[in-house]
Amino acid sequence: MLKPVDVAVLLYLVIHARESFAHMGALLGISTSTAHESASRLERSGLVHRIAAGFSVARGPALEFLLFGVPYAFAPEILPRARGVLTGLAAPGASTEADAPEGRPMVWPSKLGNITGMGIKPLVKGAPDSVLREPRLYRMLALVDALRTGDAREREYARRAMRQAIEATSA
Repeated sequence: MLKPVDVAVLLYLVIHARESFAHMGALLGISTSTAHESASRLERSGLVHRIAAGFSVARGPALEFLLFGVPYAFAPEILPRARGVLTGLAAPGASTEADAPEGRPMVWPSKLGNITGMGIKPLVKGAPDSVLREPRLYRMLALVDALRTGDAREREYARRAMRQAIEATSA
């Protein structure tokens, strides 16, 4: 059975398919053994395949899982008002200003952020740190939150943006 951390690891592998588990763990804020266990679950699920130089993401199934499975499998845990790092369509680069949702933004509670908004528990503890460590991963994690929390219009925008982000990594 997949876990929330597996979504972050899958997105990491889309970007860094040939990096070490130690690098993965450091970037995601998880242990090397957790990174390895997560990659093994993803491999058993058919979302990634082990190759000599690392992993190959099964892009079709992975995209289908991200766009349509994750919002149901990993419902968001909404937290009280918090100060933190922007996520969802409010995150920088996740949407255009015209597409950004109105009202209070969503944030991952973190000492790194200075925006106050509706808190949402990140899928992986290190997600707020991804802002500094890996902007592409940050954008994808924010889009996953938009898929998990958005209304129909926001989810459709997030689907298009996620497709584009994943296609851009294979170019």
